[in-house]
Amino acid sequence: MRMLRLSDTDRDRKGIYPYMTYEEARKYIEYTDTLGSVLGLDSIKELLRRLGDPQDRVRVVHIAGTNGKGSICAFLDGILEDAGYAVGRYISPTIFTYLERFQINGTYMDEDTFAVYLERVKKVADAMVAEGLNRPTSFETETAVAFCYFMDKNVDILLLETGMGGLLDATNVCKSPLCTIIASISMDHTQFLGDTLQKIYSQKLGIMKKDVPCVAYPVNEDLMTQWIEKCDENATTGSSVMVDPSDIEILCSGLDGSSYRYKGNTYDLAVAGIYQIYNSVVAVETAYMLQKEGYDLKNVNISDGLAATRWKGRFQKLMDVPPVYVDGAHNPGGWRALRKNIDTYFSGRDLIYICGVFKDKDYRQMLEIMMPGAGCFIAVQPDNPRALSNRELGELAKMYIDSVYVQDDVDDAVEQALRISSEVEDPVVIIFGSLSFIGPIIDRAEHGCYKKDYHHGSDMEAGRGND
Repeated sequence: MRMLRLSDTDRDRKGIYPYMTYEEARKYIEYTDTLGSVLGLDSIKELLRRLGDPQDRVRVVHIAGTNGKGSICAFLDGILEDAGYAVGRYISPTIFTYLERFQINGTYMDEDTFAVYLERVKKVADAMVAEGLNRPTSFETETAVAFCYFMDKNVDILLLETGMGGLLDATNVCKSPLCTIIASISMDHTQFLGDTLQKIYSQKLGIMKKDVPCVAYPVNEDLMTQWIEKCDENATTGSSVMVDPSDIEILCSGLDGSSYRYKGNTYDLAVAGIYQIYNSVVAVETAYMLQKEGYDLKNVNISDGLAATRWKGRFQKLMDVPPVYVDGAHNPGGWRALRKNIDTYFSGRDLIYICGVFKDKDYRQMLEIMMPGAGCFIAVQPDNPRALSNRELGELAKMYIDSVYVQDDVDDAVEQALRISSEVEDPVVIIFGSLSFIGPIIDRAEHGCYKKDYHHGSDMEAGRGND
């Protein structure tokens, strides 16, 4: 592995600019991203030690899992903010902007602030390299920035999401979090975490700590033994909770949200999807644990916080006519959840898909899950080096249906889907496959950029692009 020396990044500007600019900070992150992902905690621990161990001076709720981490944190954030707390969130991946990953009560860190903190961390990283140590990776660097920032801002609580895995994830440096959360588990990042659910679950459970209670999303019997053993190992059998679906009474569930009863209380959600009910219950149980830690969370805070929660990019409606939904599902668990929503709410409808995926995902399994019943498939290519070619994706989709198109521009893909929707009787447009390309689509839809009058009989050929 090539080590970046101080002169490599500072040579051109040394003595010219007193502080790093945001653009320079992002270039540095991009460079460290080329170093790849290194599982292990030695580098991040050394980096944080030299920064004064800020992670030990922040009150943390630590969450791991394959799917649902962001939704659970969004619900929990809503509950805590409703009670008047200053809530930090460190999340990844992001949808709209890089700085979305560092936020307090929904406000993102600004560019100048990021540059200041990045420069602080980089100086320490440079010193490590000068001593012959490895340069911290991009995620380790970002994690150090997050801990320093949230410590300085003195947030009441930090909702801390793992980047990948758990046991060896760079975020797993907090000695005594308030509690930990294990979200839904499915196959993802198998080259790093293992090729079975048991191996992946073991990695996720690695964030659990001695005498620190944990809240877990329900699992099947194959994984239950691991959960029980880990609770026993950490002496938290009496304080940890795994959500029991039998405790949840679903009163109603539809495209506009859900209502359910849990442990004597009724809660309403404005987000669709049965799985969001389970995610919200995980947040409720976490709130119960935080109550025991002294946080003043009343049931009205829980109910109002849940009801007010919105989580963009997760089975989100963008348009009414035609119905257009976007979902960041990007692994088997996410695709199955999306499939369940489609079968529940759109059975028998004319399904028009817009899809883009990463080449390191199990996109063949995605097609097996998603293609039954599809009427049209438009392949796009996310703007990311990891993206699968839209043409390759389109060729694979042709194994299932004939109406397959390829678009190089996502806006063209949306416009084509809208044109096609005018030619079928009962259309639904579903956009999915990756979080990496849906942000601009959401933003443009919310600003009315796609609202055009498409008449039956329009020339679809004009929008086919490279088919």
